[in-house]
Amino acid sequence: MAAATLAAAGIAAAAACGTADGGGDRPGGGAAERLATAQLVQFGDAKVVPERSEEGPYGELATVRNAEELRSATELDKPDCLDAVNRWARLPGVRDAAASLATFARGEDTIAHLLVDAGADVAEEAVAASPPAECATYTATLQDGSTSTYRVRELELDRVGDASRGFAVETEMSGERVLLYSLLYRNADYLATTTILGTGDADEYADTLTAFSRAALDRESEILPS
Repeated sequence: MAAATLAAAGIAAAAACGTADGGGDRPGGGAAERLATAQLVQFGDAKVVPERSEEGPYGELATVRNAEELRSATELDKPDCLDAVNRWARLPGVRDAAASLATFARGEDTIAHLLVDAGADVAEEAVAASPPAECATYTATLQDGSTSTYRVRELELDRVGDASRGFAVETEMSGERVLLYSLLYRNADYLATTTILGTGDADEYADTLTAFSRAALDRESEILPS
């Protein structure tokens, strides 16, 4: 992708990853390491990229910190919409929760799976939340003055885990459509998101999103205490 398109994709990814507000820091310790062992290492031709995967307290993950930096450097016409898809990151206790992020490469696509030991109450509240209606479309202005319009919609997908919901974020930059498909699901005390970022086929992304999440859930159920 062109550099400007990558920036646009980064904003879309921030919308799915979310940013964490408030709270102190504590070591992720063994809990985060256990979550990391519950991650898939391969799904079809998508292979994990160790140097782009990490674990620790959610608020200390480099991906989350980068999203916060991107947010501060971007002007939105609707500021609350940058993390519209994953507003759960603002819930109390999430920042300090043990988390693991596994990133996979699949051709030009990136698949990421985030697993958070959020607790049952937070996980249930997170999946129940909907993006604000005004965030169906929003516009971002980058530091170089370029603008991109983003469209957010809910996806109709089969349920994964105890409860789930899916979203699509779409933008166009330099004549290239960029898609981010995201599925948020709850598995007892655990909250997880699967995201696919790329410029490929939307229907294939939706199918892969569900299939990957189900495979990840099976792996989690084998490793993590219920």
